[in-house]
Amino acid sequence: MDERRRGVWSCRRIVATKGGSSNNGDKTNIKINNKNIINKLQNREIFPKPHRSFVADTSPHRFQNMRLTHQFDTHDPKCRYSPKPFLPFLMKRTKVVEIVAAKNIVFALAHSGLCAAFSRETNERICFLNVCPDEVIRSLFYNKNNDSLITVSVYATENFSSLKCRSTRIEYIRRAKPDAGFPLFQSESLKWPGFVEFDDVNAKVLTYSAQDSIYKVFDLKNYTMLYSISDRHVQEIKISHEHNHYHILHHTTHITSKKKYFKEVEVLDE
Repeated sequence: MDERRRGVWSCRRIVATKGGSSNNGDKTNIKINNKNIINKLQNREIFPKPHRSFVADTSPHRFQNMRLTHQFDTHDPKCRYSPKPFLPFLMKRTKVVEIVAAKNIVFALAHSGLCAAFSRETNERICFLNVCPDEVIRSLFYNKNNDSLITVSVYATENFSSLKCRSTRIEYIRRAKPDAGFPLFQSESLKWPGFVEFDDVNAKVLTYSAQDSIYKVFDLKNYTMLYSISDRHVQEIKISHEHNHYHILHHTTHITSKKKYFKEVEVLDE
């Protein structure tokens, strides 16, 4: 999963993998010994990395007023909230890697790929979003345009190599009906190194089918395809909020950048 925020671009990209993958987070040990504010200011001036030192020293002060109000548990060893048993590794307790809140519902995605929905009104677990027993959810995206949650998953039957997207209305999840959703981008082969990228700012979805070397742009409001770009020399595409342009980076003997307009899809600058 690759989250990129560069300049005017704000989007989330989920890249397919060759097979099962594991994420090893960086562990940083931070020792905070100075409690005196004068010492903190002094360290900010003389420390080799002043910004990092100051942030580390003042973190307890910034969060000292935060209090725990409630806690949710995604772990369900008896599988009470699923009609079918999940894969064994899905039932193991793992760390939470992603949290999404929408309409008084909190979605928690565990590192194993198990995703649970909790009600903030009753503080109870509503359901699991894993519709199939072999489904491993890679990422979540709340689509505010139609009040739905998009899950990006891989499946054991496909060796965890192909991304599958699914849209489920928040109202259905509130009723504990996660299977009432519908699949997205079924015509796309999102195998490695293919990807799907959600652009919340521009309300667009960018997909890349590595099998056909085709980029496609979809409308995030109704998931209709706007246009496709078939070019094996395209290395990167970014959507710009300003004037609704998208930038294409070609990689041949030299690097060129093209800017095109969404509606007419004509080259404006090369």
